[in-house]
Amino acid sequence: MTGRHKHLRRRLNLPGGAVVMLILILTSWACKKQSGFLDRKGDAPLNEQVVFADSALTMDFLTGIYIGADFNIQSGAVHNTSDFERLTDLAEGRYPATGNFDKQVTQGVFGPNFYSKMATEWNFLYAKIRNVNIFLHNAERWPLSVPLKIRLRAEARFLRAWYYHYLIRYFGGVPLLGDRVYAIEDQADLSRSTFGSCMSYLVSELDAIKSDLPLAYAGDDYGRVTRGAVLALKSRILVMAASPLFNGGSISADPDLAKLTAYPTVDANRWVIAREAAKEVIDLGRYELMSDNATRPGNGFYKLFLTRVNSEFIFSRQYPSGKIMEISHNPKSRGGAWYFDYPTQELVDMFPMANGRPIVDPLSGYDPAEPYRDRDPRFGFTVMYNGSLYFLNTTKALAPVYTYSGGSDGIVAISSNTGTVTGYFHRKMCDEYAAVSGGNNVDRAVPLIRYAEVLLDYAEACNESGQPANALAVLRSIRERAGIQRGNDGLFGLPAAPSTDQLRQLIQNERAIELAFEGHRFWDLRRWKAGAQLDGRFVHGMSISLSGSKYTYQPINIRTRYFKDNLYLFPIPITELNLNPSIRQNPGW
Repeated sequence: MTGRHKHLRRRLNLPGGAVVMLILILTSWACKKQSGFLDRKGDAPLNEQVVFADSALTMDFLTGIYIGADFNIQSGAVHNTSDFERLTDLAEGRYPATGNFDKQVTQGVFGPNFYSKMATEWNFLYAKIRNVNIFLHNAERWPLSVPLKIRLRAEARFLRAWYYHYLIRYFGGVPLLGDRVYAIEDQADLSRSTFGSCMSYLVSELDAIKSDLPLAYAGDDYGRVTRGAVLALKSRILVMAASPLFNGGSISADPDLAKLTAYPTVDANRWVIAREAAKEVIDLGRYELMSDNATRPGNGFYKLFLTRVNSEFIFSRQYPSGKIMEISHNPKSRGGAWYFDYPTQELVDMFPMANGRPIVDPLSGYDPAEPYRDRDPRFGFTVMYNGSLYFLNTTKALAPVYTYSGGSDGIVAISSNTGTVTGYFHRKMCDEYAAVSGGNNVDRAVPLIRYAEVLLDYAEACNESGQPANALAVLRSIRERAGIQRGNDGLFGLPAAPSTDQLRQLIQNERAIELAFEGHRFWDLRRWKAGAQLDGRFVHGMSISLSGSKYTYQPINIRTRYFKDNLYLFPIPITELNLNPSIRQNPGW
């Protein structure tokens, strides 16, 4: 267990000397509050017999497994949206040194922090999986009703699949523990399962539990695993498995290693299977895109991230009321302090115009002298740019943010850590009326899976399996919710009959802008085998100067990106290789 979550802890003494940490919930998932650990008196040891004979402690144990499910998106805290976004073309970080994980990866300089992070993530994920197995192993002891036992078993098995899917994203095929609770000394005998075996295991687990979970929860149980979450995770992993990196696309020429890192041969039918999995979520009829274009174009997209319970979140992380996102991302003039992710010019240029046409289209109406005018409404709700309106505590009203040179929030040196280095600030998930020193608190949840992702999964699978009309219909629905203009042709700026390749590019761009800062881009570029889009290329910012009342815009180089083939999979931690000779290292490491 890592120091990722700073909650109170008690040790659970297990047979064979193994230790697992029981985590007390102070704030976190909005599950039912249970008495138990905080009410216990004295120093009696918490062993399996004690914990799983107590209903409250049993529930707390499972809740402790939920903690960390936001593993990829937060990397330590909700405000630090994702280390991995800064490995891509969407964001730049504030640190100048190569000692940080993201800087080591983007510069191709792999030092102690990089390898330490690999070991930390591996150990964290396997600790969670082992805790699930401990929980399930003790199911007969739970003093709970039979229906509740069935549901909790299903929740735990989902969480085990959830943590495995991150291991597979990181490393390819990994050792599968099954239901066994291994003693520490047993794990040296485990070898990596093939990628195909890992996929089969996850799909079979998710299929087995889907009927044991409700479609929804009310009240304090909101946030627990639902049937929709099970089906949506299945959709995600099957889209991953059908994608070029894993669908016969191993980066290893060694046939034995290739089987560990991907399916050995291409099978186009995997896209059909992925399409059917995404359609199963859609057919639940439980979810819909949160839409409100009456208040202003795209307002539903904006409010989505400020509304704890909504029609689009399938699996989400609940947070207490506060302003943590605003503290983390607001410019200095609005009380921001940490500045984790700066949007790049590459991300800005991905957003089309309000008419849906890309800015490179001569018919789009784009004007480089007024680059932010009449853009896709999602742009203004994702990126804070020169002239963005945001609550100012001194006036108690919305006022422009100025990022031009000499403005209150202009570009600073990358070494200063006091403001933007790209000319942009991260705005997504922030409340425009929640300036740090005044305004609203926010009751927020962060999506781990939301319906828009499932729709984009479906669109991608449809395009790759010969159903382009269905893919286009999905893109139109997402753009309609975004507040993009329908146009006289009703196509929201999309072509009427794009080729498969053209539609693939449209879908990939739509994923980038719709899901920006939600922890998807790095994994998407990987599974598409699109690392060449990054390697050796600069990401850019925008330097803005003001003369009189006229702004002049000049793109600037920020930093180059590195992406060689070995980065399609991360290295198995050295400590694991030393302990377990049966485990083979990934290609190129």
